[in-house]
Amino acid sequence: MVSSSSHASLYKIWASKNRWSEELRCKCDEPATFSISITDENPGRKFRGCPNFKDKYKKCDFFLWLDPPLPNSHYKEIMCNLYRDLEREKDVKMLLKVFVVLMVLLLLFVVVLVMMMNKLLDERI
Repeated sequence: MVSSSSHASLYKIWASKNRWSEELRCKCDEPATFSISITDENPGRKFRGCPNFKDKYKKCDFFLWLDPPLPNSHYKEIMCNLYRDLEREKDVKMLLKVFVVLMVLLLLFVVVLVMMMNKLLDERI
């Protein structure tokens, strides 16, 4: 009979060899999700983890890096800056969308106002 610690270590070996497999499951027996780290320590690194890692009741700590760590702090700094730039770009795009929606609403308001004024003028004549 195989002990649970032996089974766990065998699974770790299998998981490290099959880290890209869609069949990879966490300790909760859920499919391990693909993610990309956005932390300053590991920017841009790909990993697999339990989809329930924030669930305090399941307490699953399954985690597996898919790629090697960045070689030095210079590369980490470059990746962090790239991610910050991407986030700023997303923020700018969102602000532009909000601006366009507000402009459309303002235009609609002006059109309705002009129509109401025309109607009032027509009634006076």
